[in-house]
Amino acid sequence: MRERLGALIALAGMLLFLVSIVCMIRPIKAIKLGTRKRAALALVGSIVLFTAGGFIMPPPTPEQIAEREAAEKQREADRAKREEEQATKRTADLKAANERAVAERERQKPIMTVAAKTLWDQVTAQAAPCDTTGKNLADYLGRRGASIYDAYDLANSANRICGETATNIGQLRAPTEIPAAQRTAFTEALQTCRNAYYAKSSAFSQMADVLNGDMRPSAVAEARQASERSQAGTMLCGLGFLKAVNDAGLSLEEVMGKDFADQEG
Repeated sequence: MRERLGALIALAGMLLFLVSIVCMIRPIKAIKLGTRKRAALALVGSIVLFTAGGFIMPPPTPEQIAEREAAEKQREADRAKREEEQATKRTADLKAANERAVAERERQKPIMTVAAKTLWDQVTAQAAPCDTTGKNLADYLGRRGASIYDAYDLANSANRICGETATNIGQLRAPTEIPAAQRTAFTEALQTCRNAYYAKSSAFSQMADVLNGDMRPSAVAEARQASERSQAGTMLCGLGFLKAVNDAGLSLEEVMGKDFADQEG
């Protein structure tokens, strides 16, 4: 009985509270709350009623407390179960997405392999004239009685050809058949190769200056250092492509040939 009475009084206090708030904003004469002062008094009265209702209501019995605790535990268990189910679903969705991605990469591998091999073949084809000219110059300088005049002409020719090689490699683009995530590495490899052959061109230019009579120790040292840098750059060109192929999950032997695959192994 006390519980019902207390609940009714508290409910009445709550309703009066809501009406009082409305009348504070816009007084309503029909319910004798035509002024804000009366509305304020009614607001105080609603708080008193609500508090009195709370005092009248008896404290919960041990059984009621136990029921509430059991209900709260059940809610916690239900929430934990929902979270576990959601986590399981997220894990399953992620696994399925990864499996689809792997399957898609496997499907694309033959296409990517052909595209990467075509690009590497283009790079080596563009690089061949520079490499051949450089080898010819080195072979000529190794001959007994080599003419400094001929060597100078060969160095100038190598400078021009390697400059053209660098320009031509710079015009190549990583194929769109390779996904964007892996394409970046191929683009970087192309830039490395372009820079390597610009360095070769510069090295041959400095060598030509020395052959033309600039025998200052500083000029000779700079020419030697430029040659060493160009050789390192050529190695970095190949290593850049090797990394790009590996990162794309492709076969080195199929893309770059058995020699590179053996070096990696």
